[in-house]
Amino acid sequence: MLLIIFISLLSSKIIVANEPNLSELRDLYYRAAENKESAFRLSAMLKTVDTRSPSILVCYKGVSEMLEAKYLINPFNKLSKFKNGRKLIEHAVKANPHEIEIRFLRFCIQTNLPGFLGYKDHIKGDKAFLIAQVNKINDSELKQKVKEYLFNSKCCSSEELKKI
Repeated sequence: MLLIIFISLLSSKIIVANEPNLSELRDLYYRAAENKESAFRLSAMLKTVDTRSPSILVCYKGVSEMLEAKYLINPFNKLSKFKNGRKLIEHAVKANPHEIEIRFLRFCIQTNLPGFLGYKDHIKGDKAFLIAQVNKINDSELKQKVKEYLFNSKCCSSEELKKI
């Protein structure tokens, strides 16, 4: 019995050790919007992530699918990547709706997509959530990125910006 527990713990540590570094994922994400190589590198780092992975990684994988679509030429491949990315992001939000970074990523994606894709239905809710939670973020790097994005996104009114 102890052997089974030990092997189980060991294998879970191996899985955790193989998970991508969150700081590196963030860095690639911020660069991927303007850099094709970063977008494809982000996708490659998340290749083994699936819906059983931690929700933050599932969300980053969804975001990476959408960023990768930006650089594809074939419209069918672009749409396929978009749909898969959307599915992964929504799975992550559903699994962990109070995770600030997940809601931030969805907000960023939705505020940058063209309207004809029809994926803008959570902007108001995510914005309100982010404004209410931004000052509670412990991670200073993430807190700064959320604040910068909210100030620069042109999605917030002057009244909303005063709350940040």
